[in-house]
Amino acid sequence: MYLYHMFIENDSDPSISPQRVLKEGLNQKTATKWYSNSFNLFPDLTNRFRPANSPKWIDFKVAFRADLEVFENPYYRFPVFSDKILVFNRDISSDLFAYKEDIYDGGKGRFVEGLPSKEDLMKNYWASINTLEEFLKNKPFNNPELYIFEQVPAQLIDYIE
Repeated sequence: MYLYHMFIENDSDPSISPQRVLKEGLNQKTATKWYSNSFNLFPDLTNRFRPANSPKWIDFKVAFRADLEVFENPYYRFPVFSDKILVFNRDISSDLFAYKEDIYDGGKGRFVEGLPSKEDLMKNYWASINTLEEFLKNKPFNNPELYIFEQVPAQLIDYIE
């Protein structure tokens, strides 16, 4: 089974290049920044509602996103290589992002009307956590958001244009 990480050229950050990823590996510093990190949206809430029994290796300062399917070229492809891959419900993160959009819209409430509170959404987001294996076996939601919590070794990565 393969996982995928979309590559989007970003002229403002020359450190994000296929050459660097294929030499050094894929990690939070070399990953495409386009992928939003839901846990960076409201870090205080992320920490407040983090389950007390969650593994210490869950460190969002090193995490980056991947997908189960290819969206568009170019992309990186690599096999599942670790058990430090977690899946969350992307629908919940989209609702959390609506609160950020509302801030940029001047707090008018158009984006968040009818949504649960940020606190409830963050609780639900943490409650949606699954290992990749659990997710694939049970598929508890339709819109997965995968995070990898360690570097993908360079020798495992293919760059597809």
